[in-house]
Amino acid sequence: MARRAGVSTGTVSRYLNGGHWVSPEASKAVTKAIRETGYVANATARKLRTGRSGTIAFVVDEPPARFFEDPNFEALVVEVGAALATRDQSMVVLLAGDEPSATRAESFLLTSGVDAAVTASAQPQHHLFERLLSSGIPLVNIGSPTGLEDRIAFVAADDREGGRLMAEHLLERGARRFVVIAGPEHSPGGILRPGGFRDAIRAAAVEGVDAELLQVRHGDYSRDSGREIARELIAAHPRFDGLFAANDRMARGAIEALHEAGRAVPGDVLVGGFDDAAGAKDETPPLTTVRQDFTRIAEELVDALSKQIDGGVRTNVIVPVHLVIRESTAAAEV
Repeated sequence: MARRAGVSTGTVSRYLNGGHWVSPEASKAVTKAIRETGYVANATARKLRTGRSGTIAFVVDEPPARFFEDPNFEALVVEVGAALATRDQSMVVLLAGDEPSATRAESFLLTSGVDAAVTASAQPQHHLFERLLSSGIPLVNIGSPTGLEDRIAFVAADDREGGRLMAEHLLERGARRFVVIAGPEHSPGGILRPGGFRDAIRAAAVEGVDAELLQVRHGDYSRDSGREIARELIAAHPRFDGLFAANDRMARGAIEALHEAGRAVPGDVLVGGFDDAAGAKDETPPLTTVRQDFTRIAEELVDALSKQIDGGVRTNVIVPVHLVIRESTAAAEV
């Protein structure tokens, strides 16, 4: 390789290990030689030389069916993989949604030589976090790990701000009687998103709005749970005119229930979601939602991983969110 590129073996080594102290001309020559020879770095050799394998494990403690059904997981896996690729790192995905699979994932992490683990968990009661922490493997979670924020590095969307933005928007559009379909009670979508929504309602001091009358129910992020909870809310509190769901799938299920009950969206009820997941703008009506920037989250995540791998520095990063306004919240009559 060095002979083909016309540079020293030391230059090739520095190029393959991050490009430090390699001139632009030498980098071009090594890149050309790699392309012409089809060279692929040997992971085992790199591990022996640098103490690192260049491989990150993406651990998901959700059942396989939910993992493959949720477009957010797909987006996260794609974006994290792309961000790692820019640093010449690879990724393996481990499903650890039940005790047997969590045990297998733990065994893999301890024996495979991965450099670090990414988790996408909102379940602090699950033993996965404790296992990874005790193993000493660098760990960064996607989303705030409720109750463990001072022990686990994380990169999260600004969930509370997203809830606040949605509440202010629904108030501006004329809604006055609100219900919220939150995520699971232990998750950011079950705590931070409805919390931000409630805080904004309390701060608004708008006539006809009482934050204490806000109805909150917890779903499991599935479309089915959004539909079933919305049916219950329609029966128990039929006069609500604003609905916020902690993710787009539950919002879409809620819209289905409202249509079943003969209530128009947005004519009778304004509906907002969270995520701006694939399809949010394509169904009827297009959904107003809070957008998470998965590309930015992935980039911040890889940076946090590097800081922890290189220097044991644990960082927590909150990524801004943005309100995306579509037809599901066209102005209602006050």
